[in-house]
Amino acid sequence: MGNDAHPPQTPPVVPTGAPAIDVGLPDRPVAPARLSRISIGIDLGTSNSCAAVVQDGRPRVIPSRDGYNTIPSMVALNQRNRVVVGRHAKGQLLFNPSRTVHGAKRLVGRAFDSSVVQSMLPHFPYDVVAGEDGFCAVRLGPLTLSMVQVQALVLREVKGVAENFLGEEVNRAVITVPAYYSEQQRAAVRRAGALAGLHVERILNEPTAASLAYAWGRNVKERVLVYDLGGGTFDASVLELADRVYQVISTGGDTFLGGVDFDDRIVAFLVREFEKLHGPYKWDAVARSRLADAAERAKCALSEQESFPVHLPYLATVDGKPTALDTTLTRAGLEALVAPLVERTVQTCARVLDDKGLEPRDVDEVILVGGQSRMPLVQERIRSFFGKAPSKAVHPDEAVAIGAALLAHSLNSAEGVVLIDVVPISIGVGLPGGGGRVKRVIERNTPLPVRKEYQLATTKDDQKTFDLWIFEGEGATVAECQYLGTIQLTGLPRGGKGSVRIAVAFELGEECLLAVRAREIGSGREVEVVFTTKGTPDEVKKRLEKEASYAAAGIERPPGAGAAPPGHDGPPASTGSREIPRPASPPEPATGLKGLWSRITGR
Repeated sequence: MGNDAHPPQTPPVVPTGAPAIDVGLPDRPVAPARLSRISIGIDLGTSNSCAAVVQDGRPRVIPSRDGYNTIPSMVALNQRNRVVVGRHAKGQLLFNPSRTVHGAKRLVGRAFDSSVVQSMLPHFPYDVVAGEDGFCAVRLGPLTLSMVQVQALVLREVKGVAENFLGEEVNRAVITVPAYYSEQQRAAVRRAGALAGLHVERILNEPTAASLAYAWGRNVKERVLVYDLGGGTFDASVLELADRVYQVISTGGDTFLGGVDFDDRIVAFLVREFEKLHGPYKWDAVARSRLADAAERAKCALSEQESFPVHLPYLATVDGKPTALDTTLTRAGLEALVAPLVERTVQTCARVLDDKGLEPRDVDEVILVGGQSRMPLVQERIRSFFGKAPSKAVHPDEAVAIGAALLAHSLNSAEGVVLIDVVPISIGVGLPGGGGRVKRVIERNTPLPVRKEYQLATTKDDQKTFDLWIFEGEGATVAECQYLGTIQLTGLPRGGKGSVRIAVAFELGEECLLAVRAREIGSGREVEVVFTTKGTPDEVKKRLEKEASYAAAGIERPPGAGAAPPGHDGPPASTGSREIPRPASPPEPATGLKGLWSRITGR
């Protein structure tokens, strides 16, 4: 259910004299003065987060003081204007939803002006706004937090739980993310970890972590598919496991498909049931929150029983009288509501297999991960598609954290594991004069680490600078891809049109974080590279369309059109791309990459 009226997208105004709200996070990441003895694994989830550690050679989940193995991934501002996290935040979700942030995993590292974010805004009971950097932030009364800060607060809570359990400082961690996360989202999670006081040793894909948990101590040699259906995202990855080598060969997913989408289908059903009797109703945030809570409880119960009564007293006021919702949802009814969502996951599995020419019968085991994978319909559909029952060798809520802990332990031991992951989403460049087309430079499912060059030539005499627009996605045009940022090449040597050629190298390390280098081919010297994400995706797309219209007319820019965008003397001419042998270790940042590297590391 959407908000009745979304508030204006303007910065919050703090009343004169109101005290500043201390969220307890530094303004900038600060590296730990001394690294801790222990490194933990953290599953940073949409609904819940979980931590694990290896003790005496065995991995185990770290429980909270109250005995819970997971922590709600929620941050809230309570009635006293104090920031609360975890179960304290969840405790106020029903009566104060506009000040309780949940589902931040879907928004972190996403530009506020992107079409996907704009389409999601009505589904959040809290105010999602544009942060100072153009990425998503949240407004909780007088407080505005970036989504990176929200995730940092959750990670700090997990860190505190681990320290309480282990009885010593913990500041090293491996943190997991969906395999289908974009480069920007991965960079945002790494920055969130640093803000939380963690030295992030590795960003690890969730399906790869689950496969580590599955294969631990079993000496397997199998091809497995990890089906990871969590609270907010879905991933499917095919891996080949052989002793201590874990190789991802194909991956795919949907960062907008998870348990909350199943809940939304149930909420819509409950609203229809109520409005059948009472007519259309204008739902407020508290009522919507109660409906969502009832939907989740019904969904979980129907995994164990055939029907579930939903009773919500005083849900609404009709004709001046408090009115309840009373209805019953059956398992068959639930399955009819969510069958299309389950089918989307199966179609993703089929695409992931097809990318490598595999059939369902070529998979030895299917590993189910994520709380939503418990649903009987999911397990029945997996059995039908793959022709075998899914494995029950791992705990769906704990496997990812366990796998992250095993990797964290492995990174600091003599007997390490070898992980070979792949690029989840293709990276390419927008082609000015190309009708808004995108030229892919690094294709999805390319093994990591990878380094590829894209060669350019100047398009006018004595050209000083030009821009290169970077996109991520599988579409053929900029409208179908996600804008990552703009690389600006400056300080080019003087020369005639086409005489200066630049090789731009795109480098993705083991964590799939992007670094860029550029060199002038004639002299071999490095060209200064500035990476910026200023300007909305729509502005960048419009700029490319203008360049395309100029090129179609056979001119650089029509009379009266004004100067080129700042730092842009004209569109670069492509001379093709080529692959460079993969480096043995992730590259160090070039001196001309200060903007990009600070965005990734926070330094």
